[in-house]
Amino acid sequence: MKRILGHITLVLALFISGAACPSHAQTRYSFDTDIHAIRSSIIPGFHYTYDDWLQYSPAALTIGLKAAGYESRSSWGRMLTSDAISAGVMAIAVNGVKYSVGRLRPDGSRHNSFPSGHTATAFMTATMLHKEYGWRSPWFSIGGYSAAALTGVSRIMNNRHWMTDVMAGAAIGIGSVHLGYFLSDKIFKGKGLSSEYVRPSFYYDPTVKHYVAELLFGRRYIIGAEGLKEMGSLPIRGGLAGISADIPLKPGMGLTARASASSMTYANGDIAPMYSTLAGGFWNFHFARILEFQTHVMAGYAWMTGSSSSVSYSGSGIDLAAGISLSIITDSNFKFKAFADFESINISPVHPWLNTAVVGWSSAWFW
Repeated sequence: MKRILGHITLVLALFISGAACPSHAQTRYSFDTDIHAIRSSIIPGFHYTYDDWLQYSPAALTIGLKAAGYESRSSWGRMLTSDAISAGVMAIAVNGVKYSVGRLRPDGSRHNSFPSGHTATAFMTATMLHKEYGWRSPWFSIGGYSAAALTGVSRIMNNRHWMTDVMAGAAIGIGSVHLGYFLSDKIFKGKGLSSEYVRPSFYYDPTVKHYVAELLFGRRYIIGAEGLKEMGSLPIRGGLAGISADIPLKPGMGLTARASASSMTYANGDIAPMYSTLAGGFWNFHFARILEFQTHVMAGYAWMTGSSSSVSYSGSGIDLAAGISLSIITDSNFKFKAFADFESINISPVHPWLNTAVVGWSSAWFW
């Protein structure tokens, strides 16, 4: 029940953030538009419909495994009841908020952007797969949530949703299933549970090596050089999206690598994409059972492309980064992380080292 309340709290927080940002014009320098600028500058013509069916892929796998005789947590009747309650809660929450908030989609098509229904459906079906088969192998859960995450990112890439739409959709999708299974467990009690089912226990062992894969998003702030920023020689801010991996050499420490794309926004409104690859080391400090503090140091290479009618924004150079993060471990294979990095990039001929602060969050899978 505590986990359900946690998801409801997250949904309310995201609702507030989304309701406060109903249109592109009113969110020129918001987290949403910084992330959207990455899409606009790198893949402006991206439009594919695979996310229309990808959202259902975890459900298809669940039903396929069940139909093939691979025993799940629940009997057909108990599973379908749990899923029906979950789907009903999700549909009511998504549609109720959509048409109450009336947020304009980034493509300007309709006022029903917040929250993302595709993302809510994808994370709902992924959580159903996690509930029914995650106890057999964590790779069912990792696969389902990876498909859900790709669905959410694709909604941004297709210019159909803002970042906070996707975040809220994910929270609603996950929370609805936890509520649906909680209620069905009260109804069925011990009836319809597999004799092989072992209720997963939440446990994180910091004395063993954990491999980690992350999907991360953030905002980049340019430090100093106010005159050059006002003149348009340096960017004023940006967004960041990327992937990261930790490879342990021993418990709590090892190698880390990151690949990212950033939107570098200039005072005149121009946006230039910047790409970066970094590698280095990490050190973890686990405490309070569900919390983990990390420090990391990385070095690599960054390059920028793009130009306007009068200015070229191209350049490349060394990229140095150091930072800290705090993770909340939410399940046996998942954690959410907030991070803050200082990143210095030798990329601009008019200012040898561009000093930036990056603040963001990530969703992480570990095994």
